[in-house]
Amino acid sequence: MALPTADIGRVLSRQTEAFSSPVLRQITQDVERVRGINLGQGVCNLPPPELLLRHATDAAYAGINRYTNPRGLKSFRDAMAAKLASFNGIEADPETQILATCGATGGFEAVCAVLLNPGDEVVVFEPTYPYHMQALKRYHAEARILPLESPHWTVDFDRLRAVITPRTKFVLVNTPGNPTGKVFSGGELLELAEVLSSTDALLVTDEIYEYMTFDGRPHVSPGSLPELADRTLTIGGYSKTFAITGWRIGYLVVPAPLSEAMTSFLDAVYVCAPAPLQQAVAETVNELGPEFYADLRAKYEKKRDAFYRGLEAIGLDPVRTEGSYYMICGFERRFPGVGSMEFVSRMIRESGVGAVPSSDFVRDHESAKWVRFCLAQEDEVLQDALRRLDRLGAT
Repeated sequence: MALPTADIGRVLSRQTEAFSSPVLRQITQDVERVRGINLGQGVCNLPPPELLLRHATDAAYAGINRYTNPRGLKSFRDAMAAKLASFNGIEADPETQILATCGATGGFEAVCAVLLNPGDEVVVFEPTYPYHMQALKRYHAEARILPLESPHWTVDFDRLRAVITPRTKFVLVNTPGNPTGKVFSGGELLELAEVLSSTDALLVTDEIYEYMTFDGRPHVSPGSLPELADRTLTIGGYSKTFAITGWRIGYLVVPAPLSEAMTSFLDAVYVCAPAPLQQAVAETVNELGPEFYADLRAKYEKKRDAFYRGLEAIGLDPVRTEGSYYMICGFERRFPGVGSMEFVSRMIRESGVGAVPSSDFVRDHESAKWVRFCLAQEDEVLQDALRRLDRLGAT
């Protein structure tokens, strides 16, 4: 039976508009067509740790290939509990508070599905990660947007206090942030705690880039602060830390009263995260020492500094990111009057290098004259990208 394409609007669910791909997917395809360098999508083109790969193979051959408890393997939850205590300063019960998820994205989906009713409000800092916004749209929540103040992406806490209402279900914090690379300081989080203290709003944090903080900045998990611990849901994962974006291994830390509802959602939607990969991550986390994470931080800080200098040298205006493996870069001084999507199209056409336009991260597409580069590439690839970018405007 043929699909009645003439009536496709009747066939599709009304929800399909909430599943539209962000612009970065189109950028990836455009770069592939010219066989260029994709510094747009954060796929992380670096090798995973050898130890991790060996553990994954061993786990599969050992027969860890079946459904797990929907909360995740006990070994994984125990490893996360130990890691959360030692690195994040979060004490969480692996039996009642820690859940394995299909990546950080799966964790945020569970949070939205369990917490949000149509008409609920969520406070989101802008620039913001487009997948967060799509999830809020799917659950018919209203995003209350609070712009961060560039170039240091500071929070106006008086404005934050004003946008929170009795309908606010949670405030969403991404630290280190995508696309800004903003790292929330302990002082900022204490100010946030003071704002929330007179409200019923929860705090949801996405900390997927937690090991990538620069210039001596510590990563401070909001859930580690006594003032925020009882109202915080923490999302994390290993896609970026271990360069395994295709494995989809994340975790979610929730207050114990929410655990059963979260588990039921995870079970209903995807049953469990991949079993042998959970085991591999658990064993690797248990065995890697602090030097691995220090080397990771130093590697990305070096990439940031070199790419920053290169962009400046060709007349662009990069922002020295505080964390994550992204860099925002302005172009208006050299290319006045050009919009971000137009600039990216020109960049791909003239240099073969792709980035994500600011229009993917902000509502005001006209005034935001910047793009986001992803630095999760080998050094020689980043240097090649800079050489190519130097061609801009030469034709």
